[in-house]
Amino acid sequence: MAYIGFLLTGGPFDSERWRTAYELGRAALDKGHEVSYFHYLDGALVPVADQTLPGCSDSGLYDEMPTEKFQELIADGAEVICCGLCVDARGIDAPADYPEGVEVGLLPDLADIIGEADRVVSL
Repeated sequence: MAYIGFLLTGGPFDSERWRTAYELGRAALDKGHEVSYFHYLDGALVPVADQTLPGCSDSGLYDEMPTEKFQELIADGAEVICCGLCVDARGIDAPADYPEGVEVGLLPDLADIIGEADRVVSL
């Protein structure tokens, strides 16, 4: 099976990149592939727990918040790493704001994913 890496730079409410990354990763895991995500720039906001988008969270794109979708991926074996510099720059308190399984790393972790993955998708 293949190893697929994802670089996610978009925030949870500024685009649908997070949903595309989720759907591709979900499909890859379902086929037995290994999946890693590196959340960079505003992508570090995607797995923050307890987010809501009032008026939109009951249907459509936000029927489940991004963090819930990524928690599913983690439970199914995906690796989720957020850039520590991006986390700090956005005032995220990683131990309090990220659910279990979300790791905080640095750019060498992204370099490892790029170097080891069979394919890398940047969104």
